[in-house]
Amino acid sequence: MGLRSDATLLRALIDQARAAGSLLLPRLEPHPAALVVTLGGTGLGLAAARNPDWAWRSELGWLALGLVLVGMLMFLLMRREGVGWQLDLQQKRAEPLGEVGEPRDLQGEGWRLFCVAGSKRRSLALELRHDDGGRPLRLFQTRGGADREEHRLTSELADVLAARLGLGREGLSL
Repeated sequence: MGLRSDATLLRALIDQARAAGSLLLPRLEPHPAALVVTLGGTGLGLAAARNPDWAWRSELGWLALGLVLVGMLMFLLMRREGVGWQLDLQQKRAEPLGEVGEPRDLQGEGWRLFCVAGSKRRSLALELRHDDGGRPLRLFQTRGGADREEHRLTSELADVLAARLGLGREGLSL
């Protein structure tokens, strides 16, 4: 497992999916503060480099470098919280939290849960699809570059969710 492995998160999601009445499938993305700190440090560094007459120029350059490094660490270690899809496993309902989308009622025939290749390199995604051919609802996607353990756990999460929601399960099974 690497520094950014989400295996621990996926194990926790599987445990919650087995026992809890509802589950937040988070959107895995860095916290926006990481971008702000990194861009702030970059801007400060560029401003210090372009103004040779500034007092404390050298110190500002070191501060800028420190901010960029802190922003990179924040990018690796901090996640945006409370954004994703809330699944009510008892009521069979999916609602977006901080996401673009409409709540979906999953009761009735025609719904299936797919485990498919994600939009990022070496990622998997969980999607709800209906037989009517409408647009798939992407509930969850692993990070780009996810390892085999994360893929296996994502497939297991799909199995558990499909069983709890009473839906057909299709797509990749690892």
